[in-house]
Amino acid sequence: MNWAQKRGILCFALLLGLGAGAQRRVIGGAAPHPHTSTSNFAQNPGAPHPGRRTGDWLREHQNLTPDQQEKLLESDPNFKKLPPARQMELKERLRKFNSLTPEQRERALNRMEYMASLTPQQREQIREAQKTLQAMPQDRQVMVHKALRHLRQMTPE
Repeated sequence: MNWAQKRGILCFALLLGLGAGAQRRVIGGAAPHPHTSTSNFAQNPGAPHPGRRTGDWLREHQNLTPDQQEKLLESDPNFKKLPPARQMELKERLRKFNSLTPEQRERALNRMEYMASLTPQQREQIREAQKTLQAMPQDRQVMVHKALRHLRQMTPE
């Protein structure tokens, strides 16, 4: 892994672990990670069909109202097969996503696409970095956040 890739993973770990609270709740949190590769929105809110990338469903339907998106989700045969608790969880995640500002939604979609482009090992490294950051005291998280923001702004040289 070259320096630019490492820097990207570190910066992304920062975004996942220390991003705005609303972004972290939509993308991370207790719900299953949205960046796993599954075949439908019901299992993965970003990739409803085989061959589609994470975030495609959300991008494709971003011009629909939240109610229209929810109805479309409810009409998905795979969604109907899920337990009621999982259905409610996915609806809530969609509502949280739609409650973000347009800029936050775009960043979330970009993160989904970036995560989908990584190898499983790289995704696991990011998840572990996120756990490590969250376990740190708040003042230490702030220091790491500042250092990674500075690192992100540096050129590879």
